[in-house]
Amino acid sequence: MDEYVTVATFDKATDAHIALGRLAVEGVHAVLFDDNMVQMDWLYAIALGGIKLRVQRVDAARARRILATDYSQDLENLDVGKPDR
Repeated sequence: MDEYVTVATFDKATDAHIALGRLAVEGVHAVLFDDNMVQMDWLYAIALGGIKLRVQRVDAARARRILATDYSQDLENLDVGKPDR
């Protein structure tokens, strides 16, 4: 098994799980570390260095590119949920 490396850290579990989901959709296996500790008491986030999103070393560059991609402009152009005119 390859060594896992941290590609991102988060203070909030919801943000960490969104990033985990983005990677899963793209086919990158990722794991969260310390998320349970931070959920028990948010002060642990400071002591532990946040919730860590880790991937295998060979996937690290791809994972960082995926997480850096901003789709917000694409979402604004969709007509889903907009009232019919």
